[in-house]
Amino acid sequence: EEVTESDDEDNLSSVLHQRAKMPWRACGKYLSAAGILLLPLLLLSQLLKHTVMVAIDYCLALWTEHAISIKIEPEAKNCSQCMEFDHSPYSKVFSILCCLGIVLCLVTSIAVEWTGLKVTKKLHSSLLNKIILAPMRFFETTPLGSILNRFSADCNTIDQHIPATLECLSRSTLLCVSALAVISYVTPMFLIALVPLAIMCYFIQKYFRVASRDLQQLDDSTQLPLLSHFSETVEGLTTIRAFRYEAKFRQKLLEYTDSNNIASLFLTAANRWLEEYIGACVVLIAAVTSITSCLYNKITSGLVGLGLTYALMVSNYLNWMVRNLADMEIQLGAVKRINGLLKTEAENYEGLL
Repeated sequence: EEVTESDDEDNLSSVLHQRAKMPWRACGKYLSAAGILLLPLLLLSQLLKHTVMVAIDYCLALWTEHAISIKIEPEAKNCSQCMEFDHSPYSKVFSILCCLGIVLCLVTSIAVEWTGLKVTKKLHSSLLNKIILAPMRFFETTPLGSILNRFSADCNTIDQHIPATLECLSRSTLLCVSALAVISYVTPMFLIALVPLAIMCYFIQKYFRVASRDLQQLDDSTQLPLLSHFSETVEGLTTIRAFRYEAKFRQKLLEYTDSNNIASLFLTAANRWLEEYIGACVVLIAAVTSITSCLYNKITSGLVGLGLTYALMVSNYLNWMVRNLADMEIQLGAVKRINGLLKTEAENYEGLL
């Protein structure tokens, strides 16, 4: 009995370790199916887009700082003549950056959708060829519903959900990195606290990802009985009224609703905990370092405001990054299942002589 318990504990630890790991093989399979040209185009367009977005915010900070300084200097020197500030150079640069950002957003969206379409076509074509050439023992041992799910539900996930999640994940990751880079540029003392924050964020997201994935699956599994019971009740409303079972069906509907609400409540609470815990630490450290640098190093108020603005948004970026990472893990299961069928050995058939 002791050996059995130790084996169960080892199996449980191995299962938990597997759940905490990112399916890198499925991710590599998806990215390799995108091709050599589309993947660099996707990464380059995302980097350029977020660089332009940071440049727009930096231009606005300089514009505001120079406009305020022109008005404050005559008042500090008790001058009656007020200098007029020329807004035209800043407005031209701002307009050019905005137009460039719109073009890059369009290019990024096209690259994401093009990548998803190419990956879906390639995986679907490869899967169809494997299934057609599969031996008869494969169809005798594999349920037909499982094969149909690979062609319907999994291909639909790869076609529609993974490209959108990949775009959201890359956007939130780059936004988080750019926000931390701006805060570090404004207040270099923030780099000292960045290392322990990064370590803390790594361990928090490692455990949060597993919990978020399980809670999302629990939310989905409790939503299906609720919708099924509601549709069945609406269709059989005449029979229910004839047998006077309204109270029974109402009570069952409330039970399904409570089960789904409990799962949604825990999922929302976990997301809020992640956002508030890490975000509060980043905002506190950024605010303290910004005020200290402003008092002793004479940093302009525009840059301090830019750093604090990005610090307030880091919590939201981190939350969406981890949530999108958890969603990506769930959706990459479709690629993993299709990749498992792609390893099926073909029938040894050479045709008629």
